[in-house]
Amino acid sequence: MICKWRNIVILIILLAASPGHAQNKLSPKEVEWHAYTQLRFATDFDSYNNFSVRRLKFWLKSAPGFPKHWSFKAQAIFMSIQKEKFFLQDVYGEYRWKNSSIRFGQFIPQYSLQRFQPDYLIPSSERARAVTLLIPNGTTGVRDIGVQYNLKAAKDKLQFNLGLFNGYGIKDYRFNNSGYLLTQNLSYRIPIKKSSLKFGYSVMYRRAENIVFHGILPDTVSYSGDDFRFNFYSIFTSKMVDVQAEYLQTILDTTTASGYYVLATVKFNPKNHAYFVFDEYTNQNGFPVNSPWYIAGYNYLFKKYKIMLSLESGFQKAGGQWQNRTVIQFQLFFH
Repeated sequence: MICKWRNIVILIILLAASPGHAQNKLSPKEVEWHAYTQLRFATDFDSYNNFSVRRLKFWLKSAPGFPKHWSFKAQAIFMSIQKEKFFLQDVYGEYRWKNSSIRFGQFIPQYSLQRFQPDYLIPSSERARAVTLLIPNGTTGVRDIGVQYNLKAAKDKLQFNLGLFNGYGIKDYRFNNSGYLLTQNLSYRIPIKKSSLKFGYSVMYRRAENIVFHGILPDTVSYSGDDFRFNFYSIFTSKMVDVQAEYLQTILDTTTASGYYVLATVKFNPKNHAYFVFDEYTNQNGFPVNSPWYIAGYNYLFKKYKIMLSLESGFQKAGGQWQNRTVIQFQLFFH
């Protein structure tokens, strides 16, 4: 029944996103829609060669003409890995006053730097493994259902967030839930002429109830108990070079896991960008492989990020041998 209603909501979103409907039923000044796709070919030049739709994402959101203190967002995604099924991601409302706001509904708890950089703006083909696995709901749908207080101060240089959530993600629904999730994030940005430096941290505590943490514990283990996580990050941005780094750690009653990455982007000109990534992740179970990835890539921006072609190659040493993964990806915005 839940899946049926989810599909109905997704259909409504797609219909509302059609140009004719947007012009005739909804004022462009109040509601706007966006959509893009990432088409990918991946290979290791040995055991696999694979074409896929990495993402086909649609979202509706409030525009400046929407009622002054209110905003909303609804987002759905299609990916080949989800066996050609649409998945409802974000559905939330937000009330704003002065420099504060309250967000309520289904969304990503504010945690980590890279997790809140849009997929279409991240230079590399994927987020770092530590970000994917160690954010609060990395393998349980990324989102959660709850409420979050947001504050921007000091001319938007300071950002503070405090959230309370169900704590088990969005891949299932529990009528009788005894767990919960608390998150807190703080960051500060320092302008430096035409550049900027931003740094911050995130912390979370979860009272976990029968949750499977893929990549942290074996998939056969369902965990209940204390779950404490923290994260430090920084990013320097300039006209020619961007550099960001992030460290994340998870502490459970039975094990720990941690990881970090460093991502550097060189912008030769507005159309030609190269990037380099060092991606390290370790846990006490040794899965996935506890050895770093070395990644290098190139992006050609035909029309900024809205039409972009990417080539990336990564190397990891496992079992005494070097493994390779190469990706060619085309990104196209529809609106």
